[in-house]
Amino acid sequence: MSLFVSRSRLLRLAVLASLTACTGETNATKAGNPTASAQEGGPLQRDTLVIAASQDVQDLLYVVSQSAMDSPVIEALTFAPMDGDFDCRVTYNPEWAASWQFSEDGKGITLHLRDDVTWEDGQPLTAEDYKFSYDLIADPAVASPRADMLAHMERDARPRVIDAHTVEFRFKEAYDRTTMLQQVNVTLAPKHVLDSPDLDRGSLRGHALNTAAPLSSGPWRLAAWEKNARVVLEPNPKFSGPKQYIPKLKRVVFKVVPEYAARLAELENGSVDLMDQVEVSDADVLAAEHPEIQLRRRGWRSMDTVMWNNVDPVDYKAKVSSAKPGEQPAGVAPHRIFGDREVRRALASAIDIDKLIKDLLTSQATGDVYGRPAIGTITPALCGAHDDDVQRFAFDPDATRTQLASLGWTDSNSDGWLDKGGEPMRFTMITNSGNQRRAKAAVIIQTNLKAVGVDMQIEQLETNTFFERLRARDYEAALSGWAAGLNVDPDAIWGSDSPFNFTSYRNPRVDELIAKGMSEPDAEKAKPVWHELQQTIYDDQPYAFLYWMDEIVAVNNRFQNAAIDIISPYRKLYQWSVPVEKVKYLE
Repeated sequence: MSLFVSRSRLLRLAVLASLTACTGETNATKAGNPTASAQEGGPLQRDTLVIAASQDVQDLLYVVSQSAMDSPVIEALTFAPMDGDFDCRVTYNPEWAASWQFSEDGKGITLHLRDDVTWEDGQPLTAEDYKFSYDLIADPAVASPRADMLAHMERDARPRVIDAHTVEFRFKEAYDRTTMLQQVNVTLAPKHVLDSPDLDRGSLRGHALNTAAPLSSGPWRLAAWEKNARVVLEPNPKFSGPKQYIPKLKRVVFKVVPEYAARLAELENGSVDLMDQVEVSDADVLAAEHPEIQLRRRGWRSMDTVMWNNVDPVDYKAKVSSAKPGEQPAGVAPHRIFGDREVRRALASAIDIDKLIKDLLTSQATGDVYGRPAIGTITPALCGAHDDDVQRFAFDPDATRTQLASLGWTDSNSDGWLDKGGEPMRFTMITNSGNQRRAKAAVIIQTNLKAVGVDMQIEQLETNTFFERLRARDYEAALSGWAAGLNVDPDAIWGSDSPFNFTSYRNPRVDELIAKGMSEPDAEKAKPVWHELQQTIYDDQPYAFLYWMDEIVAVNNRFQNAAIDIISPYRKLYQWSVPVEKVKYLE
């Protein structure tokens, strides 16, 4: 362990020596100068926040976006209907929607919209934009990853326009109100730009609004996007919303630094101000050596898991071409290893999750633990909905060997590896490069499986390629994870026909429980449904569930009013500020 840490420190020092300071538009030598420019009619525009991003933004239109990096940029550019806070569950606050109310039967939501908000080009933001955005999501040609949001909505009211500033949504049944509000809270697309007979909606991902020049309705606008290098936001001078949303910073820069060690080095030398997903061992070093950096814990939002592909990748590829757009193909052959539920259950006892948490998520300096075992994809932060009583499979390699032998997997030729019918239990687990924690976890899992005669190879892929492989089911096993939803809606991951069901896991009982839970508006009555769902999925082991992480975010302590929480590591960017005497970037 000490040798690994030593090499890590040497790598950081080497990277430090090769880096130059920062973004090309700032002057760190002027730090502390109280000079600041002012936006006419607005507050002082003082400093720049530089965020280390592991990957570039992919899409800037919400209706087609999928990457986690897209979300903070889209949210900054758009004045959304609602904003949220979290304490065991999300509570929604007015933003563009000044108010809303549920119908007496609980199946309808009427939203009353502010009438003073405009797009960056001066066109008013109206109920027509609201409806148009949902029309795009519903259009199969768009192939929106959010199409499942419409499953519970009445077709003629998703939404229905009452007047220019009032919309009404109607649902097929009443269910959890937090989830219903989440499903009506979309980031909008400008109808006056995109509603054209000349627009091929199937090519929407290639439109300039998505790839280069988004139209802002929020407090920020896109100032620059240098692909695979940086995204720069600056205050939107045409923002017409409430004054409290006018940014207090001069700009926000998302600087793309794919390699973890390089991001950490830039944080340490001051080239970036914020880095999320800091490894626990590095947090210990930062706490000891960098008093200018504050460490914040986000809560149980992120998890890591091993996805076992339940279907044969080659057969899936052959059959998906003949499936209808947006539908998952049926009748795909099971994977030769992971298509067997009992094999997946046997492998669950071969992975030492406690060791993963001890080695990867426990502070060697303080003993603080930043992880807990996972039993499903409903975050422990959702009090009540998460099932704390699911009994995990104990780490027991002998039990794994015995169970696999009963299924026909034995070392028939005494070469040290299990085989069945002449085929070895050999597969490749893919993961995304640039994630130091997952790289270490992959090696531990590989060692665990080798001990029971399973030959697992590791392949690291560039992040975008990795996710493309997941979407195409072009893999055998994948070390990946989820940023958990903060409302209970398991259909996106576990529904049989969901595009995000990357393992092609199908269980009719799971579909029944999802439907039952989603139709129950009383959270207490829904609780036993969600608990049975989690137990059922855990029993089936479509994933080897590993751990939830209390993610660490490092931020320079000159920033005040920094909203870092379970919702986002950099939320409400309009309220971030720097005291004038601590301003670092003046250009």
